[in-house]
Parts: sequence; structure tokens; C-alpha cells
Amino acid sequence: MEMNDLYNLLKEQHKFLETFLDTLSLQQKAIIESDLTGLQETIKAEGSLMVNFKHYEINMKEMISELSNKYSLKVTEDKLSEFINIINNKMEFNSGRFVKLHRSLQDLTNQILKINNQNKLLIDQARNFIKETISALVNNNQNPILDRKI
Repeated sequence: MEMNDLYNLLKEQHKFLETFLDTLSLQQKAIIESDLTGLQETIKAEGSLMVNFKHYEINMKEMISELSNKYSLKVTEDKLSEFINIINNKMEFNSGRFVKLHRSLQDLTNQILKINNQNKLLIDQARNFIKETISALVNNNQNPILDRKI
């Protein structure tokens, strides 16, 4: 196992995260457009992507652990950021490409979290709107539905 193997795995993970981000964007579009079929498809795709994500994470940690043992690096956790810092300080290794890819992975992860949080907010707002609409229809108030707070 070499550093290039880890780098190639990280590049694959990057492509995977881009696919995941695209899926979440499609999910957001389906939520906004009330496209139930599209929403179901993206939720199904998201589920399978989450399983794949776990495999990437496990493989990355195993590679970091193996490389740490091979090069006698003292990595306390199997985190990519710690591994990169250690190879920067301890080895004569140009880790610039790792740093750049790591930053890109962090940016993608932040974008995924942002869209995921937006999707949660959209779903919560839709639930509240449905509850208020049902409540307005069930209650026998004289106030028209359109004049109510939404």
C-alpha cells in the first residue's frame, strides 16, 4: 500500500461526494416542486449512497492505519487531517496534492451539510403548512383560510 493508493481512494471519494451532492440537489428540487416520484427516487438513491459512503470511510481509515504502520507514523486517530499534518512534518513527502484534495473534500462536505439542512427546513415548513391547513379546514372559525398566518 502506497500513498498513491490513498490519494486515488480520496479522488474516488471526491467523485462520490459530488454525486451525493447532486442527488441532494435533485431532492431539494423535488421537495420544492412537490414531485413525490422524484422525491422517492432521490431518497432511495440517498440510502444506497450512504451505504457506499460508509465503505469509503472504512477503507480510508484502514489505509491511513496501514500507511501509518508502514512509515512508523504516530497517528492517534485515523483522521485524514491528522495524517496529512504528520506526513507534512515527519516525511520528505510533497503532501500539497493531499492538502488540496482534503480541502476540496471538506468544501464538498460543507455543501452537502448545507443542502441537507435546507432540505430539512423545507420539509419542516411543508409539514407545518399542512398542519395549519388541516387545522383551518377542521376548525369552524369564521376567518377565511387565506387571511390566516402561514
